[in-house]
Amino acid sequence: MKRFQWPITALALAASLAGADPASAFDKIVLGYTAVNGNVPDFIAKDQGFFAKHGLDVELLLMRGGNVLVPSLVANSAQVGTVGASTLLQAADGGIDLVAITNLSVFEPGMKDSGVVVGNAANINVPADLKGKRVGTSTIGGVSEIVFDHWLKLKGVDFKTLKMVEVAYAEMPDVIKAGNIDAVLIPDPFMSAIVAAGSGKILSYYYGEAGARFPALVNATTRAWAETHKPEVAAIRAATVEAVAFAEANPAKAKEIIGKTLNLKPEIVATMGLAPITATITPDDLKWWIDAMTEQDRLRTKLDASKLIAP
Repeated sequence: MKRFQWPITALALAASLAGADPASAFDKIVLGYTAVNGNVPDFIAKDQGFFAKHGLDVELLLMRGGNVLVPSLVANSAQVGTVGASTLLQAADGGIDLVAITNLSVFEPGMKDSGVVVGNAANINVPADLKGKRVGTSTIGGVSEIVFDHWLKLKGVDFKTLKMVEVAYAEMPDVIKAGNIDAVLIPDPFMSAIVAAGSGKILSYYYGEAGARFPALVNATTRAWAETHKPEVAAIRAATVEAVAFAEANPAKAKEIIGKTLNLKPEIVATMGLAPITATITPDDLKWWIDAMTEQDRLRTKLDASKLIAP
């Protein structure tokens, strides 16, 4: 089974572009994000002016995933990025000095905003039916795959019996409809779109069956940027706290902001769930990931969770 490794070309590119002085003043902060609803605190902070309220000029920039976001952070073409908690650990394990600024979304028991969606012709009705099937994931070795591996173990299925294929979220509705992939690991709004189109059915909301509460997406940056921009880090944290409070008080408006930011059709927004969110992150929050990834042989070094959060 293919395990996650940072592409050599991506790291080389990041290293070659990392000539910008991290101590330079920034008039604008580029915040790279992926097209999932777990980023809603950042969407709200921008839309409702919470970033601006705390003196920040933030540009939201859509990016494909962690394999693009991390090199962009290292190269300083983005100063902050929304990355999976596991991506943060993988970067640190590979010698890339990233730290978390805030939490964004979390996985918790019972959540239903992401799941395993199976194709109509795949004949998959229980977890054991996944053996030998082609399963699409946005990033090999990423958040979805690691939690999926953990969930399969709980269900008595050997992850190594599956064939994992990397597919962008935006492409998953088409490949599942065409039958090119038997199942996909997919969050809202894409999950709801597949079900609404009748192209597949939900096998499991596997994040909600992982048996714990742990971080999903975080706002991250390089340690160098965090250490030389402490006022900005504090402002991002304050804006995120306000954004989370806003979402909790105004869930319908939060969904509307997600729809506007991601350019979603109203019927998709109407059926879409909201990811559980929170602003704060602690070393204990990251311990679940370190334990799970160590058990799955995805880490080469022993990581200290307390050193992975910006002061």
